[in-house]
Amino acid sequence: MRPGAMPHDAAMQSLHSVLSALVETDGVFSIEAPQAWSQGRTLFGGITAALCAEAAARAIPDLPPLRAAQLAFVGPASGRIGFKPNVLRRGRSATFVGVDATGEAGPAARALFLYATERDSEVAHDITAMPEAPPPETCPPLFPEGAVRPTFFQNFEVCFVRGTPPVTQAARPTFDLWVRHRDATGVDPLIALLALADCPPPAALAAFSKMAPISTMTWTIDLFHPIPASGWHLLRSTSEQAAHGLSLQAMELWNTDGRRLAVGRQTVALFG
Repeated sequence: MRPGAMPHDAAMQSLHSVLSALVETDGVFSIEAPQAWSQGRTLFGGITAALCAEAAARAIPDLPPLRAAQLAFVGPASGRIGFKPNVLRRGRSATFVGVDATGEAGPAARALFLYATERDSEVAHDITAMPEAPPPETCPPLFPEGAVRPTFFQNFEVCFVRGTPPVTQAARPTFDLWVRHRDATGVDPLIALLALADCPPPAALAAFSKMAPISTMTWTIDLFHPIPASGWHLLRSTSEQAAHGLSLQAMELWNTDGRRLAVGRQTVALFG
């Protein structure tokens, strides 16, 4: 994400209204970039991922559940944006779908989705554990009132649990946050989760001495089903290594029942 001041003329817009605005023409699903979900001169990566997944779901009937996604954010997602899904391979239990997003400035993103049905297996375990966390209502907001933050941030509630806040010159940039949509009513929980999972600022921002541009370049996310309806989720983000203008970031996301729903990685460009 790229931190930037929130303009006063970009009113909050529900996730459902954004997804509903996609219009299909000759296999391409297009939309005017919703300014309420912007970050600087482009769209927030989570909404780009959600739009890619929505286009794939509409274009290709009877897809199995989405299990994993890989995204490359290759250019600004601005103006009129078209999303073109393409089935790469459909097997007996798994389907690979690619989605290319193109804005007025050219290629904006490329997504690769893995959809797979359940299968019988003797292997079943979960050795993950959610960190202890106080209830969201007892935690302060990540950004204080009046602080500079990306425009899209208005669509989420984000509470700081522990770790290193942004712009504190942290030696170990990591934090836990409670996050949820302000309004994801009527949206497939899985697509809502894609939009949510990228909402915090990159953890490397905690190592900065002052605000500076940051841009997510790639994002890989693996999903563990079932995905429940949208609500509060605990998200941990850690910049594990950073040098030469790049940060390697790990992310995990749990629901309030303590079940890990997603794990991800990002390559983040640092401009400060």
